[in-house]
Amino acid sequence: MLEIKNVKKSFGKQEVLKDVSLRVEKGDVIVILGPSGSGKTTLLRSLAFLEKADGGVMTLGDKSLDMHNASSKDIAWVRKRTAFVFQNYNLFANKTALENVMLGLTAGRGMKKDEAERIARKALRDVGLEDRMDYYPSRLSGGQQQRVGIARAMAVKPDVIFFDEPTSALYPELTGEVLKVLRNLADKKTTMIIVTHEMAFARDVASQVIFMDDGYILEQGRPEEVFDNPEQERTKQFLSSYS
Repeated sequence: MLEIKNVKKSFGKQEVLKDVSLRVEKGDVIVILGPSGSGKTTLLRSLAFLEKADGGVMTLGDKSLDMHNASSKDIAWVRKRTAFVFQNYNLFANKTALENVMLGLTAGRGMKKDEAERIARKALRDVGLEDRMDYYPSRLSGGQQQRVGIARAMAVKPDVIFFDEPTSALYPELTGEVLKVLRNLADKKTTMIIVTHEMAFARDVASQVIFMDDGYILEQGRPEEVFDNPEQERTKQFLSSYS
């Protein structure tokens, strides 16, 4: 459903992604682990064309494109089929939860307001915010704001949702409510690529776990393979710091 081959990205002289390839099937939950600076977020942002890769090919559905030379039309096409959930929510402060979710449908998809409101209300109900739809972000907890961000992503019915450390900005007591929503999405076979440090979540929910370091994918496999029998010494070192 989504495949990338030989993706590379540098910032100046620093190589951040070094020939990364990955295949995602419909319904997969891919969890990407790795230390800070390993390239995880850059990979995710490159997939969403929030960063332009220096090289690589993306195939989404039946369409392939050069990630470095993608046209604005190609990028718009990819963005209409994907959604991105940021670690710092990225909500509009002057819009309610409902308006934040609707905006991706009206401005991003050209949907009529009545239909957008119906879909946005359902998405907010699905993340447990039916009683917070008219609240502005300043009146929402961090976990609630992140659930608005997830509802915004769900509402556009993308082929795949990218999550960039969706719980990293939250207090520990708020993390569980966001992970619960992600588990529900996984149960519904929502295709997701998630960068996270939540090891228990990764073990329980992922269909595939990827370990990245120094711009490479060093290890990939089912959760029980990566967590219980990692092949690479660097993977063992990383996981031991969380045990």
